[in-house]
Amino acid sequence: MKMLRATSIISVLCTLSILIYVVPPLLSPGVVEVGGRGLELLVVLPTLVGLPCSLAGAVVGTACILQRRTRGPATVLMALGQVATVALAAAILVWAFGFASTGWELVALPAALMVGQLMVAAGLVVTFTQRSASSRRTIGNPPAYPAAPPTPECR
Repeated sequence: MKMLRATSIISVLCTLSILIYVVPPLLSPGVVEVGGRGLELLVVLPTLVGLPCSLAGAVVGTACILQRRTRGPATVLMALGQVATVALAAAILVWAFGFASTGWELVALPAALMVGQLMVAAGLVVTFTQRSASSRRTIGNPPAYPAAPPTPECR
């Protein structure tokens, strides 16, 4: 579960970097330029880091679910999101290399991260809200049963 959480955090952060580059141009002029200074740092590098992390997360998440270690909603969401990301990336790669294409289809590869990581982000939100709720319960609350009075010592 720790590795699934770590790979999920890394891949979601990579997706946020891509979204920071893609969303503002889509909102104002409606066209994302393929080129420029930020493309390499905010799209290409996070895609090259995020996809292997998604692959590792998909393998670990699937193993956790199949071995019945944890089947909570957060684990299932993160594992399904990682599997969806890897499946979309594989489909884009097959489309780009398998058919007579120009290679411009690879521009859609970061979209695999953006789509699949929505479920992973939802799973992370569930994980962290469950943790914060459980930590609030245990930190300041008194125990449910008061401690037994001390027993007198035998002399």
